[in-house]
Amino acid sequence: MSEKEYDIVIIGAGLFGMATAYHLIEENNELKILVVDKASMAGAGNTAQSAAMYRDTFSSEVNLLLSSSTRDFFRHIQNDLGIELSLKDIKYLWLMDREQFEHNKTAVETMLNNNLRIEILEKDDIERKIPELVTNFDENEDAQMLGLKNIDYAILGYDCGELDADKITRDFYENEYKRLGGDVLYSTKVTKFILEPVGEKLGIPGEPVGWQKKKIGFVETEKGELLKADTFIIATGAWANELLLPLGVDSHTMPLKKSLFRVQHSRLAGLLNNENFNEEKTIPFIIFPMYGIHMKPVKYNDSIWIGGGNVIGKPFEMTNPRDITKDDNPLDSTEADPRKYEYDLYLMLSEYLPVLKDLPLTNCWAGFYAMNTIDKNPVVFKPDGIQGLLVVTSGSGSGIMKADAVGRIAEALYRDQKYAELFGGTKFKVSRLGLKERNVDKEYFVI
Repeated sequence: MSEKEYDIVIIGAGLFGMATAYHLIEENNELKILVVDKASMAGAGNTAQSAAMYRDTFSSEVNLLLSSSTRDFFRHIQNDLGIELSLKDIKYLWLMDREQFEHNKTAVETMLNNNLRIEILEKDDIERKIPELVTNFDENEDAQMLGLKNIDYAILGYDCGELDADKITRDFYENEYKRLGGDVLYSTKVTKFILEPVGEKLGIPGEPVGWQKKKIGFVETEKGELLKADTFIIATGAWANELLLPLGVDSHTMPLKKSLFRVQHSRLAGLLNNENFNEEKTIPFIIFPMYGIHMKPVKYNDSIWIGGGNVIGKPFEMTNPRDITKDDNPLDSTEADPRKYEYDLYLMLSEYLPVLKDLPLTNCWAGFYAMNTIDKNPVVFKPDGIQGLLVVTSGSGSGIMKADAVGRIAEALYRDQKYAELFGGTKFKVSRLGLKERNVDKEYFVI
């Protein structure tokens, strides 16, 4: 086996991994850092399968800080540094019935108190701005059978929108990381961590044994290489358990498959061409009252992307790295089941938007959310009992919109700093995203 040595090896070249790598080397470009990923390029895993949206419409202080500072940094990259990210504030529109609106009043008040730019729309405003939308199902038996909710209110988030996930991952983070001297190793799967005792090896069988202090000595790749580093950072998202569970480390993260469905038809042009919301003259990203079902407009080819739906009954996918080969890992599958759209999402959405009736599904794909099972927020921590390991995971479906802040927090944790400085100057206590002293306020405004 060949052996290579670094100061830091980061496993995972998605947006969390590349943002962490960039901030580490930007802080100290004398560090010898390697980013390794099983894909052939950065951002080719679940980052590439996402809808690539951002928002600041959160009630949680933590979510607001992470998302707003990340969004502002992305704006800085595009507007001040001149790196095109296709970042567009097309806005978010949360549709609610009267009961949901009353339930979310405290969250709305919190957002207003934090000076978020939101607007409350009532039924008449919604119907005027989106005439294709059905808002009342009191006399619709099919809709009542489906349990559809009326639309009485909406929350319009102004500083929310879309960007190109490939561009932010590769055109900025990866390019800058490499320009500052960082190394990458792609098309290389890490198969396991190798534990060593801290200090002198004693030649005990099975070393390190229980009473010995432990550290990560190497990672082994499927190519037979041993990569040695002082610190290993795992940022593999949905695949984190494949490396962490054999170590006895619980990141409180589970992989959940999420699909996106595309419908493309000239009939949708009337829905998509809308001058009531944004400079792009299209409808916003819309969240419907049922199960977080959402719809992204893609105006240039008369299509919409549809996602969401009830997650109860959907399995958390678990894999054992010792029982799978490179080609049969279920977490690598980006195939979506068209029946999820045809017999579930379509039945509900075509009642809200009759323009969708009888339009065929044109494409579908899937990726995996790394779901934090505690509070659906990112996790950044150093596991107890193992030196030289740092975990950055649990985007929980909103990783893109928090990635820059998470990268800065991971960099500060690497240096054992108590606080990270987010873009814009806000100080964030690093331990708030850890496990031992976790301090994340509950989020009420969720998809």
